[in-house]
Amino acid sequence: MIPPPLLDGALTRARRLERLTAASFPALALGASFVLPPRRPLPLDGCLLHRLTGLPCLTCGLTRAVCLFAHGQSRDSLLMHPAGWLAFAALLGTFVWTGAETLTAREIGPRLKGRLQAGVLWSGTVLSAVAWTLRLLERW
Repeated sequence: MIPPPLLDGALTRARRLERLTAASFPALALGASFVLPPRRPLPLDGCLLHRLTGLPCLTCGLTRAVCLFAHGQSRDSLLMHPAGWLAFAALLGTFVWTGAETLTAREIGPRLKGRLQAGVLWSGTVLSAVAWTLRLLERW
């Protein structure tokens, strides 16, 4: 049996499964951010740079900032890492967008999606770099 031709932007069954799998990762991260203790969500210091030198890396505090944001402690989240709210929003947006694509079996605004992803990535990088620089200057 020959499958019917796909409409422009339609997703095959395999692509829908990929989208479903992709939506599960941010869903798990979001769920964990609400359940884990916000001040110490990880049982160990996973940052090799911090463990070896005592200096923070660009993303030091980001996991705690996301968890603090999830627990409604937005001020503490911003102080922990200024990109925490952005990471939370990116996880939520990715989950919703990818989930919607899975449910509708269609790509939803692929160009817009790419632009948003690039914008979030660049914004997060700039916020992280500024915060990192300020933290290093504080120690000096």
